[in-house]
Amino acid sequence: MNLIAPGNCYMLLYSLEVTNMKKTSALIMTVVMMLTAAACVSRNDALDDELISAAKTGNSALIENLLDRGAAIEARDDLGRTALMWASRMGETAVVETLLDRGAALEARDDSGVTALMGASSEGQSAVVETLLDYGAALEAQDNGGRTALMLASANRQAAVVETLLDRGAALEARDGDGWTALTWASGGGQSAVVETLLDRGAVIEARDDDGRTALMWASATGEAAVVETLLDQGAALEARNDDGETALMWASRYDQTAVVKILLNRGADINAPSGEGNTAP
Repeated sequence: MNLIAPGNCYMLLYSLEVTNMKKTSALIMTVVMMLTAAACVSRNDALDDELISAAKTGNSALIENLLDRGAAIEARDDLGRTALMWASRMGETAVVETLLDRGAALEARDDSGVTALMGASSEGQSAVVETLLDYGAALEAQDNGGRTALMLASANRQAAVVETLLDRGAALEARDGDGWTALTWASGGGQSAVVETLLDRGAVIEARDDDGRTALMWASATGEAAVVETLLDQGAALEARNDDGETALMWASRYDQTAVVKILLNRGADINAPSGEGNTAP
């Protein structure tokens, strides 16, 4: 079936209905109209798919052409992502500007609740982050898990973006759905450079999540030795306890993080300290 240009779809349907109804049986006419409508939909779907592909590759001229031919600027892929979201993730600043100038929704969210700014932040696209913020992107928007752009950048080793977001006023102590801050995310993920940046900017080193766990506890549990050293050098409380009375040493021991256990013991951790249930480090 030849696809029909979007601008002609409804005109053709109207023409078929008005001029041919007198000559054609109702059944045949219905079939013709259904096939025409299907061709219109297929054409639009093809344009929408092409628009998202063009956004990923940074083809601004093609995007302009596709939009002029009827591509839906808010079309979404299987992940619920729009052309703007993909251009932002891929660092295509010119495409981002083109889409925004053509009316793309700045705060649209994908299936995970992630906006264009969050996507650009997690992928380390500093120039796009700046552009989106200049266009008015919400700095403290949260995804389905309550994570902000700063948290996503912190979790993904994006130190430059972390600096940019903080310079633009990102909330250093914002918390996600589990009470994690940007420092918690950076610490648990072994992001030493980001941890240092956040601490230099004033992050609360003893901030606790909903279960009373600190950044040091998470870095210890995940075996992030370099982060453990950094946190201790910056004054993290070695014997701090979570809501169950467990210390960083207990967490490192539970998950067989031998290197971290040695660091903590060398720093003076009490191997005989009991948890809230009376247990000591294994």
